[in-house]
Amino acid sequence: MRITIIVLTSTLALMACSGPKQKAGEAQDQAAANAAGVAYNRNGPNERLGEAQDKADRAAAKARNAQADALKQQGREIKSAADAKADKLEEQAKAIRDTAKHQAYTRDKQAANVTGR
Repeated sequence: MRITIIVLTSTLALMACSGPKQKAGEAQDQAAANAAGVAYNRNGPNERLGEAQDKADRAAAKARNAQADALKQQGREIKSAADAKADKLEEQAKAIRDTAKHQAYTRDKQAANVTGR
């Protein structure tokens, strides 16, 4: 009984792994076997071809996802570099303003000394 359950579970797990093209190929093979009047052994050429196509599709999707992840990472790195550059520019702007403020204060004092006010 346990062996039957294990075999049944394994078979269902394998069937669940079938992609859409493999399932379509299996249906084509089964229809061809029925038309020829022979028993279908669940391992026909269209099923194998469909399985290979499903694997290729999964690999292509995985590659696209990896490419998208890499592009997103590049975007995060660009944003981070821009933020760092902006922070540095803000610090430079503050320093320039502080210097200008100090120079203006000095000029105001000089003007007050000249005019006596």
